[in-house]
Amino acid sequence: MAELVNLMEQTVFNKIDEMWPNTEYCKCENCRMDIATYALNRLPSKYVQSLKGNMLCRFESRRIQSNIDVTVVVGKAIEVVGQSPHKN
Repeated sequence: MAELVNLMEQTVFNKIDEMWPNTEYCKCENCRMDIATYALNRLPSKYVQSLKGNMLCRFESRRIQSNIDVTVVVGKAIEVVGQSPHKN
């Protein structure tokens, strides 16, 4: 059975790893997942099932506007979660 991969998920986690360390907010895994959840619910998914699809989407995700969109949404997610972290 073919496996589906959401490349936006990978892109968001990469952007979180790039931006989050430069903040003073909590760095626990719960907050990281809350940030990812917030961002992924506001960005379009990019599902692929093949190597060719993976390569095409990665090429598209490197476009300047796409990168800006992800950066803005992840930045907002970091701010929202950081100011009101969800702690169990």
